[in-house]
Order: sequence, then structure tokens, then C-alpha cells
Amino acid sequence: MAEAEKVKVSKQSAPDRLVMRLFAPGMTILHRAGLGGLACTLRAMERQYRVGRLTDDQLPAPVSNDQFPWTIEPQQVTLYFDQPENAREYLRKLFEFAFQIREPEQLIYLPGQYEHEPPAAVLADLQAGLLLTFLQHGRVRQVAKSETTISYDPEGQEGVGIPVSYRPCTSYRHQTGWEEFVDPQGRLVQKELQIDGPLSPGTVVRHGAYAADTAATDPPERMLPLYFAMVGCLALPVNQGVAALLVPEVEDLREFMIERPVMTPTRAVDCRIANAADGALQAQIRLRSRRELQGRSIPGIYTMTFSPTAWASQQKSRVTTIYVRSDERILVRFERALAHLPTRVAVRTVRESTGRGRSRVVTERQEAFRAVSIVRPLVAENLARDRPWYAGFVNLMIKINPANGRPYREQIPLEKGGLYAMVNDSQMWDSRGERLMVQAVHEAIRRSLGRIKDETDGPGVPPSAATRNRWERFREKLRLELAGAKTEEQARFALTDLFSRAGNNEVLRQHWEAVLEVMRRDWRLARDLGLLALASYQGRGEEESSDLLPQYQSVSSE
Repeated sequence: MAEAEKVKVSKQSAPDRLVMRLFAPGMTILHRAGLGGLACTLRAMERQYRVGRLTDDQLPAPVSNDQFPWTIEPQQVTLYFDQPENAREYLRKLFEFAFQIREPEQLIYLPGQYEHEPPAAVLADLQAGLLLTFLQHGRVRQVAKSETTISYDPEGQEGVGIPVSYRPCTSYRHQTGWEEFVDPQGRLVQKELQIDGPLSPGTVVRHGAYAADTAATDPPERMLPLYFAMVGCLALPVNQGVAALLVPEVEDLREFMIERPVMTPTRAVDCRIANAADGALQAQIRLRSRRELQGRSIPGIYTMTFSPTAWASQQKSRVTTIYVRSDERILVRFERALAHLPTRVAVRTVRESTGRGRSRVVTERQEAFRAVSIVRPLVAENLARDRPWYAGFVNLMIKINPANGRPYREQIPLEKGGLYAMVNDSQMWDSRGERLMVQAVHEAIRRSLGRIKDETDGPGVPPSAATRNRWERFREKLRLELAGAKTEEQARFALTDLFSRAGNNEVLRQHWEAVLEVMRRDWRLARDLGLLALASYQGRGEEESSDLLPQYQSVSSE
């Protein structure tokens, strides 16, 4: 029997370019956002080179015939090394530009995320988001143990106003990431590279004893986009321990590299978000004006929440993911909610003492801070999940705010004006009956409070302390009855009892069928509307009386 002919297999030569396709097999939503981040970075290099901020030596490779050493197509990015051995120097300079630290503040600076270089206060908040998502592990970043404080005013001018604290950063993992892409000869490696948390937050080795078998890996054409996911995505802090990672859908790289910088907040007051859905909808609002001018739809955004968990309190785990689709109705409502319930710039008095005993001196100073709405997170998540914006309002009337340990309902009066404006905004409602329900409850509350005053003090005189106490007991009783309703029967009784005791109700008399339809359709939403009406009710102060004219006009014409 003849011996089998031996076939000599030649080793594949190293490539002189790296081609990355947007919808190649294995490209996840995070990979695509990362490829978009790479396109944004290359565009920033082109822009800075043309205005003289980058020299030829700082480019990854020379410009030839006015052609940069890369091409960006709608579905593909190609990096040209010229010679395979040039891959090391090419990637080193690319990473050096893409992942910077701005001096003297020592803040992470990613040029691909911005149209114009942002103020330090914005960079500080964006760095806080990165340290809670991509760079949360201490081994992948070098940051100072003590904080540095800078300040800005609400108009964005630095030097005075609201303090923003951050920990200066001297290095982070992505800056040296180019090293794993090249071999000792400087050529692009042709093997699978291991993915870890700093590149893909939430990706981990499944079993420590079988790391080689349970680790996620990617070839260079997918691994490089993962490094630039930090540029293509937007990480924003919710508070000191929670952050949101916004991963936009990328369908056209040339469009995305122009529009991604628009998603980045330009004011520090916009960098603190209420929750992940709030951050995603704000980013879409920023894109909306540009998209409308160009007649294109706004991309959807996958938004992930990173938070400590009971089983891993030392790290921030990916606990929820919501897809926020592009919908004009949702964006219109959220834009109005954002206007009615904005992040406020508040001022508090801080007391400081020095010395002891008779030498003790107490001084006071005013300190400004950003106060994020406590109602807007509920509105944003409901809109993102395609639910009525007020759904679950009962939770704000019974639960404790984990941020300060106080009931949410104690903070709602600070936003009563915004809630009142929202319930009177016709564009916030899906049906006429919902708005009429709130108006009917408002009218019943008004007449009940007026009756209490007449019984206690009589008409025409300012309310006494006894009247105010009875008013407060009435509101608390109504809150407990509505919030404690666990069945349709209990919710209906709480509302009808309010209506029957209040007496003549002009809204109910004219529109009782529409209000009744809301109560029959979904008792939970009817309960939420009742509590929303209680929270948004604005009386007429000392003039409160049962003989007042109704505050609302009929909406039967809608």
C-alpha cells in the first residue's frame, strides 16, 4: 500500500491591514458600538490634523495624497499598516490618541466622544461613570486615594458655584491595550484574545478552574472594537455606587461618528441622571434636533444598570438591561417631563466649628449642589417600558429612598409644582379620562379641605392651627386608604368614598362616564392616578373654602 502523500501546510502571512465589519458574525451590540467609537476617534484625529493640533508624527501612519491611513465606510472600518511590521507603531499611536489623560486635572479624556473639548466638571462626572462600569476594578486603573474638588456654575463656567469631586487618574488599562494585538516582530497577531470586564462589563470567566474553557475570546477584528466600546458607549453616574451604561444601536458608521458626540452632555448639570432610562432618553433628546433636521430616525439605546449586589458588594454588577426604542410620542412626553421636573441647583447651609469650649467658633457657609428629581426616574422607566408615565406612583407614596433613608413622600412637595404642570399638560395623557380622573380628585380634595375649614373656623377668616392639623390628617388618611388598597374593591371604595363625602363635584357631574371608565379599566392605574392627584394638588392657601369656584375648566372638547 502506497504511503499517503504528505501535504506541506504553509503558515499564513501576517496582514498589512485590519478590516472590521459592522455586521460580521460575532459582532454584538457592544462590538458595534465599539466600532462606532473607533470611527469617532478616527474622525477626531482627522479634524485635529486638519486644524494643526496633530502633526504627521502623531498620526498612526503618514497621509498619502490627502488620504488618511484608514477608511470609514457605512458598514466597515479598515486600518492600513502599509507593512505588516508597522502594526505595532500604528496601534500604539492610535491608542495614545484615543485614550488620554488631560492635564493638569488628571482626568480621563476620550477625544472621540466630544465635538468640542468639555469643561473639567463634565470630564469629572464622565470619569465617575467609567470608574463604575468599564474601569471599576482597582487593578485596571491608577487613581488617587484622596479626592480633588473643582466647581462650576449652572451656565457651565468654571471657577465658582457647584462643587464636583473626583479622584485624579494617572493611567488605565486601555492605554496599553495595543500591546496584546502585536507579536515581537510588531505584526498583528492571528489568534483569539481573551475578553474581560474592562472591555465588556459583565463578561467574566465562568469557572476559575477551567479558565481556558469558560473564558470569552475574540479575534483581533472583534477585539479592537471592544477596546473602543468605552468611546462609543456613554457611562453616566446615578450616584456614588450606581451607574448606567448606554449602548447605542449603530447601523451606519459614517452617521454615527458625526452624531455620537451629540449624545455626550456638555453641561455638568446634565451628567447626573436619575436612572438608566432617564440617561438614555436624555441622550435621545440631545440627538433629536439634529435628526429632525436631517429627516432620519433616532437610534435605540440599550441601557444597563451597574450596581452593588448582596452577593458581590465589592463590585458593580450588571443588574438590569432596558431597550429604549426611538418613539416620537415617548420623546415628546419625556422632554416635557424633563422641563417640568429638571435637575435643580439647590443651596444648603453647611455649619463648621473650630476650637473647643469657650473658644469654639461656629461658621456657616452656603453650598450649592445638584438635586435630581425623585419622580422623573419613575416617569422615564415607565416611558422606556411603554407603560403609562404615572404607573407605580404608589411606590413613591409608601417606599423609603435608599439614598437618604427618608420616605419619598417627604421629598415630593419639592416637586409639586412640576407635577401640577404635568397633570395639566394635555400631551402627557393617552386618554381624556385619565386627566379627568386627576381633576375630579383635585376637586374633591379642594371641597373637602374647604368644608373642614368652614367647620373649624368658619368662612372668611384665616385658617387656624386646628384647621391645618385637620387638613394634614385628611391628606394622610387619603394617602393611606389609596396606597393600602390591594384589591379592586378597596381602590374603588377609597375613590368613591372621597367623591361622596366631598359633595358637589363639577368634574364628576359633567364627565362621570369617562372617570368611571378609568376606574373599571385598571384599578391599579386608577389608584396611581388618585395618589398622583393627591401629590400634585395645589390649594389656594388661606383662601381655601368650600364655596370656591372649580379651578379646572372643562376638557370635554379634547
